[in-house]
Amino acid sequence: MPDAVPQGEGEAGAAVSNEISGGFFFNTVIQGRDIQVHLPPEITPALSGLPPASPAFTGRDRQVEELLELLEPGKEPLQAVLVAAVAGLAGVGKTELTVQTAARALKRPGWFPGGVLFVDMFGYDTERRVSPERALDGLLRALRIPSEHIPAELQDRSRLYRSVLAAFAEQNRRILVIVDNVSTAEQARPLLPTDGATGALLTSRHTLDLDARLHDLDALGEDDSVELLRQVLLQARGPADTRVDEAPEHAATIARLCGGLPLALRIAAALLADAPTRPLSSIVRALEAAHARLDRLRREDQGVRAAFDLSYQHLSNDHTRLFRLLPLNVGPDLSTDSAAHLADTDQARTEELLQDLARAHLIEHGRTWGRWRLHDLVRLYAAELGHQHAHADHRDAAEYRLHRHYVMKSRAARSRIIAKERLTPLHEPASPSFPGLSEAIKWFDEEYSNLTALITAAPARGRAVTATVLAGFAAPYLRRELHLGDLLAIAETVKTLSLKRADTPSRLGMALLMVSYELDRAHYKLDAVNLLMDAVEFFRECEKPAAEAMAIAEIRHHLLGIFRSGALSKTCALRLLRLIVAHTYCVDPEHREQENVRSRACWCRLCWEWRIMEANKNIQRKGHNELLVHGLPESLP
Repeated sequence: MPDAVPQGEGEAGAAVSNEISGGFFFNTVIQGRDIQVHLPPEITPALSGLPPASPAFTGRDRQVEELLELLEPGKEPLQAVLVAAVAGLAGVGKTELTVQTAARALKRPGWFPGGVLFVDMFGYDTERRVSPERALDGLLRALRIPSEHIPAELQDRSRLYRSVLAAFAEQNRRILVIVDNVSTAEQARPLLPTDGATGALLTSRHTLDLDARLHDLDALGEDDSVELLRQVLLQARGPADTRVDEAPEHAATIARLCGGLPLALRIAAALLADAPTRPLSSIVRALEAAHARLDRLRREDQGVRAAFDLSYQHLSNDHTRLFRLLPLNVGPDLSTDSAAHLADTDQARTEELLQDLARAHLIEHGRTWGRWRLHDLVRLYAAELGHQHAHADHRDAAEYRLHRHYVMKSRAARSRIIAKERLTPLHEPASPSFPGLSEAIKWFDEEYSNLTALITAAPARGRAVTATVLAGFAAPYLRRELHLGDLLAIAETVKTLSLKRADTPSRLGMALLMVSYELDRAHYKLDAVNLLMDAVEFFRECEKPAAEAMAIAEIRHHLLGIFRSGALSKTCALRLLRLIVAHTYCVDPEHREQENVRSRACWCRLCWEWRIMEANKNIQRKGHNELLVHGLPESLP
């Protein structure tokens, strides 16, 4: 085994001596078993090349402290790799977080007296991507290794690099390594120290398998987003710029429209800084249109869409197709099961694809395992791509599969809820799809936000049938679990659909009847009556006398309750009077006195009119506001 003592000059001219013994020759490269590196006395410029930390930085104190805790000397026991990997969506602020952390760590006495190595790997830019070989060449030169002693092969460069870092640590010249913007584990692994003392921070849009301490970075909350807007403007224009403080509501709206994404917020703030007289309301108007929001979030060479493009380009065909289909779910998140129907693949394969997208931080894990969500701006981006590839993705068929899945599961779950309710419209036997009531309720608990969003959005998306049918199936759960705001929202949607005659009379009539039944049980009798009057008309049109009779019986029942304890608006009273004129068969032919409270009430024409008018007079008698008892709208605005 040869002994060799190569010497050379560093980049700044300082002498560097590397004593290597007990080594092996690799062609013209020496890899020593025992390496003693005699280091230059001062930190070279290459070891102090950390990018400047932005003065505008907020909302990340906890994350900074977690990273500093990992980097603190003596805090962690020696281990093979001491690396913190920060992962997150493009534009979420990963690089800024590591730079801010490094700047604070370097100021702490004794933490990193050897300085810092920073390298941007451009992992997601196909034109500028840095190979690990090239990165190591630059890092070794920064460490003052003469170029003639830098090996040609990746493995040998990595060994020498790690040996030099270990030598720095042994001589109390510990270095902090920052490897930024990595796309794969293979790109990063050769650059990571292994001595158990050298600290390392790594950023990626992917969650990488590197035996590192993982830190997932989320978007900022609304308050922190507003503060970032304020700080960026102050940095650009000075304390005289008080636009954020003067328009807090508009600032909060900008924060929401940017989804708390720091890149988007900084672009919005830069657009404001370009024109000191531009009000925040102008940015709000520019961002409000969802279809143009990504176009507006662009300034010079920075853009949200461009940042997302780099992540999207790394996906396979199966991943891109599923990613483009996900916005078809209009609710806040979706299950793996729903995604499988959307993509028309089995659950196991769908879960693999979703986990890959989550590791790429193009989607996020939902509130429970097996649920997935999209950041608002990513949803817009994916929807744009979806429309561009609608034909290739068979987008309409995918949407139909998803909607049919929700309808069928809702119908099955409803059957468990109404199993003991014999008077409910469309009573069905309990479905075997759910073992019991608790499982049905659990499914609705997870999906009701999606169902409500789909019902209220479906008419605008040309899926009136979905909204009509789904409203009737979801209503019992919403009433049972007291989601009354959602119950009223779907009732108004069904009412609007009936006014537009957006579906068949039969389906519209049944949806009106089913929703009205739940409104009554939730003590919204006026709203129930409004829906039932439309249901009567639809059932008569499609010649369903049994359903028509049921709807009229329900109106009678609700009117008795309103007569006793409620109030009837003038508009609703006039509609009821027209109803008994048009539908004479619902009027008893002659008056009959009611013998006791348990006997059947008389519904002759005079009794109908008397109850209607008395209920209307209750508005004045009981101080009811006409607007509060009007119920759902009688006509479109």
